[in-house]
Amino acid sequence: MVKRIVPALVSFLIVACGDDKECKLDDPESCSDNLVCEKVRGQEQAMCFAPMQVEGKVFDLASGAAVANAEVTALDANGAPVSGVAVSGTDGRYSLRIPTERSDDKGTPVPARLTLRAGARNYQPFPSGLRVALPIDTAAAASSGEEEPWVFASAQTDVGLIGLPTTEQGRPAVSGTVELATGRSALVVVEGNGRAYSAVADTSGKWKVFNVEPGGGYRAQAYVKGSNYTAADFAVQSGAETTGVAIRRAGDSNATLSGSVQLVAGANGAGTSVVMVVESTFNEALIRGEVPPGLRSPEPGIAPTVTGAFSITGVPDGKYVVLAAFENDGNVRDPDPNISGTQISRLTVANGTPSLSPAFKVTGAIQMVGPGAGEASEAVTGTPKFSWKPYSSAKSYELRVFDSQGTKVWENLTVSPDLRNSAGDVELPYGGPALTPGLIYQWRATAKGNAGNPISNTEELRGLFSVQ
Repeated sequence: MVKRIVPALVSFLIVACGDDKECKLDDPESCSDNLVCEKVRGQEQAMCFAPMQVEGKVFDLASGAAVANAEVTALDANGAPVSGVAVSGTDGRYSLRIPTERSDDKGTPVPARLTLRAGARNYQPFPSGLRVALPIDTAAAASSGEEEPWVFASAQTDVGLIGLPTTEQGRPAVSGTVELATGRSALVVVEGNGRAYSAVADTSGKWKVFNVEPGGGYRAQAYVKGSNYTAADFAVQSGAETTGVAIRRAGDSNATLSGSVQLVAGANGAGTSVVMVVESTFNEALIRGEVPPGLRSPEPGIAPTVTGAFSITGVPDGKYVVLAAFENDGNVRDPDPNISGTQISRLTVANGTPSLSPAFKVTGAIQMVGPGAGEASEAVTGTPKFSWKPYSSAKSYELRVFDSQGTKVWENLTVSPDLRNSAGDVELPYGGPALTPGLIYQWRATAKGNAGNPISNTEELRGLFSVQ
């Protein structure tokens, strides 16, 4: 007997399978050329839909000119890659396809929070130095019609890059692969000639770092939560990209870093967070560096909640700097060097064992008023004026301004708490050399107590500004 297939079912099969092919998540050819196979929330059967894309432009932050051949990738809230790599065109524009769960059989993408990374020849990588990648929310993605891509584009998807000094331009790139287990992500750090370069491998395990100084003695290492890797040694030749640098998995890592945080007077009682930074990427002036995906307590994507003991599991062997209260949570590491628990903590993990258990004291941050009191960089005109709320028991303040790579461009170490504006906030105008329009700077204030000892700082990730 011949069974009849009702028209509605035929229509479903065409949408779900794409030209009568079975939709398979691990087979990009199981849908027609302009569609992708993706999961549907609450359904077992994946379906073929128009792709979800993040679109934007890569440009020179100082001149506004388009940057061609820049490579852009997207990371999730855990710092893991969720996409391949998009390359910008001659107009600087890129289109990055983002694998996305769908909320219904019409293909509506489930909103996601992502951050972008970008690199290009002759430019500082983004994020790096002062600059951090702010999360973008794809909830506003829209499609112009049936089988047309879902597109998210906004000012946040445009990436401005800062040019390298002339002496560092024209250097080659280095690229390779990391042997990754399914669902894992890797931070790759290339070390040599006293420098460290970093990249996050994409979903296929491919990675690339730009602008590497030619020479021998380079080593590439991967940092993956739960795994150890054998570093790859290589040399960099002038004039041509070094390719094929393969980093192989060496086995599991079961190391657990344990420590404690003490919230002292003035701290935000909601808690803080602790992260592990690869030591060779750590910038002393900026007090920041590269965090391998997942090396955070609490787990990535969770608001800061550490108020006492903490632990970070699956730490790979390596050398690290451990930072507490690094994020914008209203807290900072107590800066007074005369008491315990205030120093930056460095440790080594070897054969699955950390060399120490760090303990931190955390206090409340000085509250910024501006510029850059929010998470994004703020554009200012004329001579910047830096202002902040008076800090309890502060007898004086220090103020410093840094450029994007952590070079101090100006400081005033004797700021009187009586320098108030009409709102009652402490205020000090910039008094250093001319600032370059379009580039990113950061100001930081430190409160000092009766004995001249530091008692608090502004938060490490705030205070970013540029001069128009």
